[in-house]
Amino acid sequence: MSNQNEQMIEEIRERLNIVNQGLIDPENFKSADEKEVREIHDYVTNKASLTPSEVSAIADALGQIRK
Repeated sequence: MSNQNEQMIEEIRERLNIVNQGLIDPENFKSADEKEVREIHDYVTNKASLTPSEVSAIADALGQIRK
């Protein structure tokens, strides 16, 4: 499970195109709820592009589920 979380976080991080990618470290999501990570992952990967406010909201959501 943790490996899957890490892989999804890597994909989310790439899609968000954040300059400091260290802010979203996949290691911090090993024990996070896989369902929550998957919901964010599905949202991010199914959108053609993300607005700056969406990127900010996604980063906030990731911060709340990080363990």
